[in-house]
Amino acid sequence: MMKWLKSLFSDSGTVPAVIETVMTEPKAKKTVVKSKAPAKKAPVKKATIKKADLAKLTKAQLEIKGREFGVEIDKRKKKEELVKEVLKASKI
Repeated sequence: MMKWLKSLFSDSGTVPAVIETVMTEPKAKKTVVKSKAPAKKAPVKKATIKKADLAKLTKAQLEIKGREFGVEIDKRKKKEELVKEVLKASKI
């Protein structure tokens, strides 16, 4: 296949010397430099719950989220009230 490519891109049947030297030169090995000291990890931030994020959830999802914070929610209330309850419980 290489001969075919050489003949395809050459002017005549001969391949210029530059192309032959490029094709025959061995490839340089890549060296990987390892760092001696591991990178410092950033302190883990506590995830905060925003009112907008809670407003996107359904009443059932709000009930589950409320249970995570130890609050039992009545799904018969308006969604806005449920969001306020869960938000209040998350800040405690």
